[in-house]
Amino acid sequence: MTEIAVTVRDLVAFCHRRGDIDHRFTPSPTAAQGIEGHQRIYRRRPESYRREFPVEYRRQFGDISLLVRGRADGYDPDIGLVEEIKTCRVDPEDIPATISQLHMAQAKTYAAIIARAEDVDALKVRLSWLDIDRDEETRIDETCTRGELDVFLEETLRDFASWLTLLARSRRRRDVSLAGLAFPHGEFRPGQRDIAELVYKCVDQGGELMVEAPTGIGKTAAAMYPALRALERGKHEGVVFATARTVGRRAAEECLQLLADAGLEMPWLSLTAKDSICFSPGKACHAQDCPYADGYYDRLGDALRAAVSHGALSRAGIEDIAREHSVCPYQLADDLLPWVDMVVADLHYLYSLYPRLGLLAQQEGRRFTVLLDEAHNLPERARGMYSAALAKSQLMRVKKGAAKPVRRALERLNRCLLALQKEQWAEEDCDYRQTLPDKLEFTLLDFVAATGEQLAEEPALFQRVPEHGDFYFKVLHWLRVSEHWGDDFVFELQRGAGEQGLMLSLNCLDPSRLLAGGHDRLHASVAFSATLSPAYWMRQMLGFGDDAVCRRLDSPFEPDQLDVQLVSTVDTRYSARAGSLNSLAEHIQRWLESTEGNCIVYFSSYAYMRDALALIDIGARSLWQQEPGLDHSAREALLTDFTEKRDLVAFCILGGVFGEGIDLPGDQLRGVAVVGVGLPQVGRERERLRAWYQQKYGQGFEYAYLYPGMQKVDQALGRVVRTAQDQGRALLVDARYSWKQYRDLLPPWWKYHD
Repeated sequence: MTEIAVTVRDLVAFCHRRGDIDHRFTPSPTAAQGIEGHQRIYRRRPESYRREFPVEYRRQFGDISLLVRGRADGYDPDIGLVEEIKTCRVDPEDIPATISQLHMAQAKTYAAIIARAEDVDALKVRLSWLDIDRDEETRIDETCTRGELDVFLEETLRDFASWLTLLARSRRRRDVSLAGLAFPHGEFRPGQRDIAELVYKCVDQGGELMVEAPTGIGKTAAAMYPALRALERGKHEGVVFATARTVGRRAAEECLQLLADAGLEMPWLSLTAKDSICFSPGKACHAQDCPYADGYYDRLGDALRAAVSHGALSRAGIEDIAREHSVCPYQLADDLLPWVDMVVADLHYLYSLYPRLGLLAQQEGRRFTVLLDEAHNLPERARGMYSAALAKSQLMRVKKGAAKPVRRALERLNRCLLALQKEQWAEEDCDYRQTLPDKLEFTLLDFVAATGEQLAEEPALFQRVPEHGDFYFKVLHWLRVSEHWGDDFVFELQRGAGEQGLMLSLNCLDPSRLLAGGHDRLHASVAFSATLSPAYWMRQMLGFGDDAVCRRLDSPFEPDQLDVQLVSTVDTRYSARAGSLNSLAEHIQRWLESTEGNCIVYFSSYAYMRDALALIDIGARSLWQQEPGLDHSAREALLTDFTEKRDLVAFCILGGVFGEGIDLPGDQLRGVAVVGVGLPQVGRERERLRAWYQQKYGQGFEYAYLYPGMQKVDQALGRVVRTAQDQGRALLVDARYSWKQYRDLLPPWWKYHD
């Protein structure tokens, strides 16, 4: 017997969604407002009304057991009412019939299951639209007998039956292939079995795990293999491989291909950003502007069947299927999420303030496990995702050409900003506050509502006026961030240059609280990296609980595979750089002369790198120098040079795209030099972080500067030795390498000498 679970939402979407892609009628700009809208309606209902009423229905289809589950927004047994609630910002009469019909079908499905479970003869089925700006309800009611609801449910399940058969066949193939699946690299390398056992135990117990292991040990395969084996054994229902960089996604896809070569048969999906995969760049996601949005849902069923049958869905696979069926590739990938067993995705999909995968797990009760690749990147990335900024100058530019309702809303917003400018500030050019002005939020909501009404009339508005769309989405993000306001945020005002220079910022100081909420949505969380030390610091930064399992594994490499020289006679601090520049250049040149093969020299800034490079003679070797704004093609060109050349010296920025995540085994890279200790630049924002962490943990300098800086150094050191056969050299230049607090943070698996 094969058991497949599906939510009412996904069942109805598959069977009853029709027509075009149309994002103009998104219910609410923020999740909190949608929830608050539901609460408004709940307060108006009688005491007998049961909110978020759970439903469950099992049905056999031959050797397939289907479990349908979900929560109806409301059920009132006293009056025989089942209600589906939707919030909106436009007149419900303007909402396309296909959307209302979809939501009514969802309400009827809940009603049919409730009628059977509660043994009632008839129910009133209601779709309620709440205009959250006008606080007005619009209701669509249908009274249905038990027989009519039974027929509706049976017809829905009949439409779903062929898709269900395909899913069950895919599930059986997956489980058979996983039961006999060997580790893709044959034997486990030293350390890999330890990782695999830790990961499987974490999935089995639904816990949190943090694993630090040397770069090159093969953490991706060691984590992915046990997580997939746990699928066949019912320990969880889906795996998400989350990564911050393209190279991490590529490594995951390559590992999945190796597993496929070893016999794995399973549908998996790799998500690509909308801007990258769009077939109609510059067009609105609407039938009037994009042919791939026109009638999209009428063609979606066939595209989904083709995709699941295809199995491996990298970007190229999604694009091929989307072109074959004339559907939007980005939306197709999104609609595939409930039906695939594994997803490779950017961190954004799990941990942002609108996490598609996170909400899928939360709303549908699906037990996802996340494999968090290069987990040390998450805290800083999250700090950016949980911060927002608005510029008065952009507001004024949008206002000039805006339609009258939007212009009036922007004028009210501008008056609010002018009032903030006139208030007394702590400093002449900036001010920090721990509270948000209520009036600001109200004026921002006015602008969102006015823009929403214009979008309903003009779907291509943002294509015609891109800056309006850019400002609109910044306002939406601001509102989402403000919902999560707490003492780990700060409201910042900066005057800037000129009359319109005012800049407002909501800055997240510590993302750990919100990251913890992201982990709570998941069944299990596994974080791995070569740089997760000190463990107590990274555990706190990642938002893991006190009971999280933290392990640092021994290195499988010999200590003498990397010869690490410390030069502690050169002071690289900003104030001393001019006086020590000649000595620095001499040390780097001597090291390069004694180090054969390709090398990378890392600096903390472009200016420092250029000053030193002017004094260094690399002789006949090839030189490559990183420049600001490096594009993807230039990055790939350098990586190609590393594979083809053996006399290359690259001067790069520490912590940049070449500071981690690149895999250059063997003779592709023989040495790295690191100038400095990687500390973030001292500035207003970084000092705010230092003060926050000093207040919370009593270690402001360590949390804001020391630990993040040395993490970059350790990542750079990890570029050289990638396999058991690799040999290389490293040079670390800074007076602080003679200080214990810095030396203790260097990777313990190498020997260091002066």
